[in-house]
Amino acid sequence: MRKNVLITGASSGLGKEIAKIYLQKRNYTLILNGKNVKAFGLFKNEKNVSIIIGDLTKKETIDSIEKEILNTFNGHVDILINNAGIIYIKPFEEITTIELDNLLDIDLKAHILLTQRIYPFMVSQKSGHIINVNSTSGKEARANHTMYNAAKFGLMGFTNALRIEAKKFNIRVTGFHPGGMKTEFYDNMKNIPTETYMDPKKIAEILVYLTEIDSSIAPDELVLNRMLK
Repeated sequence: MRKNVLITGASSGLGKEIAKIYLQKRNYTLILNGKNVKAFGLFKNEKNVSIIIGDLTKKETIDSIEKEILNTFNGHVDILINNAGIIYIKPFEEITTIELDNLLDIDLKAHILLTQRIYPFMVSQKSGHIINVNSTSGKEARANHTMYNAAKFGLMGFTNALRIEAKKFNIRVTGFHPGGMKTEFYDNMKNIPTETYMDPKKIAEILVYLTEIDSSIAPDELVLNRMLK
């Protein structure tokens, strides 16, 4: 049976690798969200893929996603993968108000607001799987990550609380916490040693596997650290 999947932050990095795996399997219909239209070239001619270009911090983007779900999925969503995110790594005293707003808006608030739109579809159908892509920084505090830690710890709290509420509707909610990956995430940062960072393709395989295990199993949380640091 074909399943319907919504992935945010799908134009690059982990999100793009997740989308590519689902695309290869051929038994999924995808709605992909991201801000870089050129990065979606791989998907644009696929008949089972809809692309919503837009900033998730904008209400109109979330409105467009909800409308596409109604039009493409007939209001039925099997899997929501909240993956969009940004990062600033710098001393606490150097974080600007604009950077703080950006972090909280994208890494926390956007996930909550989008989930709030999608969740009623899953409640109505009495099934679904929500995966919030977090970070090991949502589990462990680090120097120069104060605001990023704040956003990711907040996302972990949201995930854990929603999981409790969602179980009565047969909805699974998973916190997914990968460590550093070799993605565009760190391209503009200096002195970040990415040599030992993990392959996002491998991390994507694990995430997709979690969505395909028997529905009687609840993968509440998974933390993925790299062996070498």
